[in-house]
Amino acid sequence: MSGFEVEKLCALYGRKQVLFEVTLPALADGEILGILGPNASGKSTMIRCLAREMPASGTVRLDGRDQSAIGRDDWYAKVATMPQMPPAPSALLPTELMWSTARALNLEFSDRELAAHIEAIFLRLGLDELALSPLQTLSGGKRQLVGFALTLIRDPELMLLDEPTSALDLYWRMIVLDLVRDRLTEHGGIAIAALHDLDLAARYCDRLVLLEEGRVLAAGTPREVLTAANLAQLYRVEAEVSDDAEGRLRIHVVRPLSG
Repeated sequence: MSGFEVEKLCALYGRKQVLFEVTLPALADGEILGILGPNASGKSTMIRCLAREMPASGTVRLDGRDQSAIGRDDWYAKVATMPQMPPAPSALLPTELMWSTARALNLEFSDRELAAHIEAIFLRLGLDELALSPLQTLSGGKRQLVGFALTLIRDPELMLLDEPTSALDLYWRMIVLDLVRDRLTEHGGIAIAALHDLDLAARYCDRLVLLEEGRVLAAGTPREVLTAANLAQLYRVEAEVSDDAEGRLRIHVVRPLSG
């Protein structure tokens, strides 16, 4: 794919404006964009607008084509969204959910190919022993991994991930983000993820956007964006930003700022 662009995106909840002319860095094939910000900053709203789940004004282009010019079926064939909430507890089995999703998407797999594909995804995400366990018996973290597995069942041009690691411990957070990176390397595409963890954002994202009350505070590379001044303004914390022994960006939060 050639890229993804978002310019001057605005959105309302009722009469209240919640996104104010948000412009994202232009993204190229293989890149991950992280959207950071405190609660109620607009991260989930941004994901929903990009996913065409709520109305918005502005310009959104995928492969040089305006979102408004792409039919909904064509859009959903190109874009996979992982919502913030994991699959609800139910008697449904993870493997049943994967099969029904694949068939609803009309994926061109034979039954044998689809079974092998699902097995490989579950194995990578540690879900192989839970494939036949009802969703209602799984923890929130395991159900979140099932939600991520649903995103991986096809090879979308754009992955929209709304806090994909929020219910996971550090090990599985890294497994998920490693898999996002591997998928982009192997199959191409772009990923946009709303995140909370600053260190993981610095480690995995090519570009970052800081949102403050629906407005862009900063956008660019992690090194450009994750500065002590920006973190003080956005999160009201004193932070030390440095490089670790391997030259990777390291963020150490010292204390909350008063006032």
